[in-house]
Amino acid sequence: MRECFLVITCFLWSLNVHAGAWTLEKNELWLKSSFFTQQTSYRFASSRIFCDEAECENGQLAPYLFNGRLQSYVGYFDVRYGITNRLELQVQLPYYNISFTDDVDPERAKTKAIGDLVFSARYNVSLKPVVYTFKIAAKAPTGFFNKDAEIVPVGDGQWDLFFVNQFGRSLYPFKGYVNVDIGYKIRFAPSPDKSNLNPGDELHIRGESGYNAIGGLWFKLAVDGFFGKEFTAAFADSELQLIDSERKILYLEPGLYWEVNPAWACDLTLKYAISGKNYPAGFVFGAGISYTMQRENNKNTKNHEKI
Repeated sequence: MRECFLVITCFLWSLNVHAGAWTLEKNELWLKSSFFTQQTSYRFASSRIFCDEAECENGQLAPYLFNGRLQSYVGYFDVRYGITNRLELQVQLPYYNISFTDDVDPERAKTKAIGDLVFSARYNVSLKPVVYTFKIAAKAPTGFFNKDAEIVPVGDGQWDLFFVNQFGRSLYPFKGYVNVDIGYKIRFAPSPDKSNLNPGDELHIRGESGYNAIGGLWFKLAVDGFFGKEFTAAFADSELQLIDSERKILYLEPGLYWEVNPAWACDLTLKYAISGKNYPAGFVFGAGISYTMQRENNKNTKNHEKI
């Protein structure tokens, strides 16, 4: 069951609030509250799992064993601040309400807990001909973690270090933009008293385009996902590689962004998993509302000229 829960909760860290390649202006403060939910009985399996009394193929869409069902409700609170016109700091605090039930234990308790805190910094390297920003983020194991296989944790109990190259370009005079993110996440081993499982590093990709349809309304379409390496497990003085333990997911993500005024904005997203491995399948619904406290001489600047 512990292996099952590693598959269940791993999607949570991938739901980072996306800001594109453009950074905030100096002294600008950006706040956002967002909510995501997923309810599914299916996953992308690996060959370690049985489907119809035979080994699954890697990436095969399969139901959880014993009529298992995952329900996740995730909230994020994000704060971004412009130190200069090029340097931006960000803090993210998540909160999770997760349950996984099956015929073996239909009354298994939900996990309601604050998750791992994420700190990040971004520096805008260039504005022309393409906006290029470098981001570094660290995820601290501050959230609830438990080795008990019957309790759903909200993380893997270890540190992550994330390096991201972000590229963006306005398509003016066409009312649109494109963003491309390419990142690499180093996943450190947890302390031995927490777990002997060491999650594999991950390559992250995201491509997004947007079009300003009318007024402050934008249509967005993104492809988002990551490709992880296999886990390892420590036993005594040796380390074993766990075959077919790598985690992968690729989402298609249409969405709407509405800039109510230069300060307030809201968005809706629908993430659909199109392929993966050792990962929950199905839809992830998201909604968010943000507020930008701008400098006096920048109040008439539209947020989405930068985002």
